[in-house]
Amino acid sequence: MSVLFSKYSDEVQIALATAYTGYFDASGHPAQQKAITVAGFASTVKKWNRFDVEWTKILRSEGIDLFRMTDFVNNSGDFAIGWKGETQKRKDFIARLMKCLENNVNKAFRATLVIADYNKANKLYELKEFVGRPYALCCMVCTFTLRKWAKKKNAERRLLYYFEDGDFDKGNFEQMHKAAYGVRPQFLDKSRAIAFQSADFAAWKIRNSIESALRDDHTIEKGVRLLQSVEMLSRIPKDAGALNYESLLQYCAAWKVPKRQSK
Repeated sequence: MSVLFSKYSDEVQIALATAYTGYFDASGHPAQQKAITVAGFASTVKKWNRFDVEWTKILRSEGIDLFRMTDFVNNSGDFAIGWKGETQKRKDFIARLMKCLENNVNKAFRATLVIADYNKANKLYELKEFVGRPYALCCMVCTFTLRKWAKKKNAERRLLYYFEDGDFDKGNFEQMHKAAYGVRPQFLDKSRAIAFQSADFAAWKIRNSIESALRDDHTIEKGVRLLQSVEMLSRIPKDAGALNYESLLQYCAAWKVPKRQSK
């Protein structure tokens, strides 16, 4: 049911009574952007089913088949006609989607990595070999915090989580996850679960705000506007953070990552 939702029927055989399900997506590419973010949400199957219905209803009311943040921002795809320059319409639409999300998820999980800081730390420590490349590292942080949260709720054995299939360095994440937990992570195509659309929104929004803060022309005024732009996400309980050079060094010490041998 955590995959099928409205397409589910009692004829489908269920082998596990799932307490919580999480869905994660990534935004950014280590060779193209200054940061990469992996974000997602965890909730009960009952709430996700309600989310599935409500989110789809909002999209259909505007003639949208699939919500992609890049399409929304660039006025392309389903947003090519009737959206450009329509500031209030766009604000109201996003507000409706975020209200649906806020009402139907239990917690948000996300990790953002500053690529330049990762490369700098990786020159000193065997970060890539022991913790993973940027995408894998962000995924592993989200996985760790999700599983830790579920464990506190005595639900770790009744937890399912999926990552959107097709992201760069998927294989590296699979290796790191298997080494840590004994099994490979589960991937789904974005078309298989509407919940990925909310993860896509959160990952893009957070990555964009972090990259904007890293620009040379960043000001306090721009910072205030950035905080306002992600305020809607802050209303959802979260385990989130940005990994910069200092925090990466702390992780290397905590995880006992070996230093690189000088040549």
